[in-house]
Amino acid sequence: MFSLRKVLTATAAALIAVTGSIAVTGQASAAAGCRVDYTVTNQWPGGFGADVKVTNLGDPISGWDVRFSFAAGQTVSQLWNGAVTQSGAAAVSVRNAGWNGNIATNGTASFGFNGAYTSTNPVPSAFTLNGVACTGAPVTPTSSPTPTPTPTPTASPTPTPTPTPTPTPTTGPVTGTATQLVADLGKGWNLGNQLEANVNGVPSETAWGNPVITSALIDRVKASGFKTIRIPVSYLGKIGSAPSYTVDAAWLSRIQAVVNLAYDRGLHVIINMHGDGYKGVSGSWLICDASGQDAIKAKYQKVWQQVASTFKGYDGRLILESMNENFDGQYGTPTQPCYSNINAYNQTFVDTVRQTGGNNTSRWLLVPGWNTNIDYTTGSYGFVIPTDQYRSAAVPSAERRIMISVHYYDPWDFTGTESGAITQWGPNATDASRKSTWGQQDFMDAQLKKTYDAFTVKGYPVFVGEYGSIDKTNFDATNNKYRADYARALVTTAKKYGAATAYWDNGYNGQYGFALFDRSSATVTQQGIIDAIMAP
Repeated sequence: MFSLRKVLTATAAALIAVTGSIAVTGQASAAAGCRVDYTVTNQWPGGFGADVKVTNLGDPISGWDVRFSFAAGQTVSQLWNGAVTQSGAAAVSVRNAGWNGNIATNGTASFGFNGAYTSTNPVPSAFTLNGVACTGAPVTPTSSPTPTPTPTPTASPTPTPTPTPTPTPTTGPVTGTATQLVADLGKGWNLGNQLEANVNGVPSETAWGNPVITSALIDRVKASGFKTIRIPVSYLGKIGSAPSYTVDAAWLSRIQAVVNLAYDRGLHVIINMHGDGYKGVSGSWLICDASGQDAIKAKYQKVWQQVASTFKGYDGRLILESMNENFDGQYGTPTQPCYSNINAYNQTFVDTVRQTGGNNTSRWLLVPGWNTNIDYTTGSYGFVIPTDQYRSAAVPSAERRIMISVHYYDPWDFTGTESGAITQWGPNATDASRKSTWGQQDFMDAQLKKTYDAFTVKGYPVFVGEYGSIDKTNFDATNNKYRADYARALVTTAKKYGAATAYWDNGYNGQYGFALFDRSSATVTQQGIIDAIMAP
C-alpha cells in the first residue's frame, strides 16, 4: 500500500555518511588483521544512527569483541546484531550475537546502533578486536593476547518483555509443508512507513514521521501476539548505476539490522521491494508499462541478487517477496503488456533468489499478481505462477515453495476513504446510514474463497499481506468497535480458507491512522483491535 497517510511529513532527515577504513587485529598466534568501516547512517538533533562493519583480513575467528571510545561523550542507546557494554561516557565494547560470531578470512560481521550526543558527533579514531590494537594490515602478533571478558551489559536498557534467545541460522534446506507454513506465520503485522519511506527518492526510515525502529517496539509487537512481521523496503536512490546496480552498503546493512530485530526474537519475517514500483514516488523505476523494460529487468535482477545473497544463510522463518502493489496505475481491467511484465518480474525474482544458493534454494518465496488484487490474480486476466526450476532437489517434488500475495481493503469507503460518511461495518452496525452498501462478510468470504480455489488447493499458500481500516472515531465514537469487527472477520475468514494475514500499520495514530502501537514509546494504542486479531 502507498496512498493514505503513507507520507506524513516532507522533512528530510539529515543523512551523514562518514566511513573510515580502520584495520583491527584478530585472534592470536597467526597472521591476523581487520578493517572496520564505521558509518553514521543518519543524524538528528541529539541523536544518530551508525553501522559498523568488521572485515577479517586474517585467519578465521570464532567470537569477536570490538572496542572503541567516543571522543565527545556520545552514548549508545540501542544496538542490534550484538551485545553492548559502555563504561562511563566513552569506552564501548560490542560482542557478537549468538549467530554471527564466526568470521572467515575476508569475511565480515556487522552491527548497528542508535546513539545520543550533545554538541558534536566525531567518528571514533581507533578500534580493537579481541583485545589487540588496530594495525592497518595483516600482522603476526608477538604474543597471544587474551581477550578481556566483557561484563554483563548494563548500559542498554533491558526491553520488556525479555527478548527470546538469538536463534542460530540453519544450513540445511528449508522444510515444512504449505499447511505448516501458514500455521507458523500465524497473525502478522506490517512495519509500514519505515524502510519504504523516502525523501525525493532517497530511502530513509524516519522520512515519513516515524521514529527510528527499536528493539523495544519489536518486543511489544511480539508480546501482543504477532508471529510475523512484514517489512516493506524501498531501494530507489540507494541503487547505483548500470551495469552493476550496486545497493548502498549502509542501506543494505540497515535492512539486515531491522530484519534481525524480528528474526532474532523468533519471529517470521517478510521483506519485499515496495516503493520502487509506484509511479507517484520520485525515482521509481519498476514500472510495468514503461519503455526500456530490458534495463528495468536487469536492474531488478541485480538488486534482488544482492538482497538474496545477504540473507541466504537465514532459515525458513525469512520469506522474500518479489514486489508490492505493481500495476499500470489504472484501477480498471489490467492491461497488456503490463501484466506480462509483472509475470516476468516474478519469474526473474524466483530464478535469481534460487541461484544465490544457501537456504534460498528451498526458501518460501512470495509473489503477487496485478496490484495484489484478488479478482485480477485469481481470474482469467493473465497472472502466471512462476516456474521453480532452480529450487533444491531436497524439496519433495510434490511440495511447493511459492506462495501468493494478495491485499484486502474492501469496502474502501469504510477502510480507507478519508471521510466521516461510512464508519460502521458488519452485522453489528447500529446505523444503516453509516454502513457501506457492499463489501460485508458474505463478500469477504466469497473473495477469500477465490484464493483458496485458485491457489491453496493446488499447494500454493496465500498470504493476505495487508488489510485494515483507518481511525474515524472523530466522526463516530463507536468506529473502533467496527474496525475490530472487520479485523476479526478478515482473520477468521482467511483462517477458514487456509491463508495467513498481516495487518497494515503505518505508524500513524489519530484521525485516519492505521496504527496499533505508538512507535516512540513502544506501547499499545489499539488493544481492542489487537484482541480481535488474536481471537480466531
